[in-house]
Amino acid sequence: EKAVAGGLGKVSGLMCKYHPGTLICVTACMPERDYSGFAVSVGQIHAIVSGKTLTCDVLRYEAAEKHAGEDKVSTNSDCESSPAITYYLVDHALFRAREDIYPAPQTARRTLELYSLWAQAVARIIDLEAPDA
Repeated sequence: EKAVAGGLGKVSGLMCKYHPGTLICVTACMPERDYSGFAVSVGQIHAIVSGKTLTCDVLRYEAAEKHAGEDKVSTNSDCESSPAITYYLVDHALFRAREDIYPAPQTARRTLELYSLWAQAVARIIDLEAPDA
């Protein structure tokens, strides 16, 4: 039996319905995907995982706000408009090596290192964006 609670489109619809401003989305690069056609490199961030300093490349893509009646990428009926969203894509071999979006087993050292790198990368990008400043 499989339960589905909606996907990213549903979440984005709810966010744009209630969020007061620009959204920031941070995602890890997936294996065998090329992001160079739309995202630009904005630098690197560093994290310490298992005592080693790891360096991640960071790409950014900015999706402009679209208002009702304009050509929209999303067809989400919960939204009158699509908000401006800045996407940060974090690239590192740990992210590219995974076979699934959520690696298993959750207790494996490699999985825990991936999540440690991920958490630190998100924290660095929050610092970079300074959303509450």
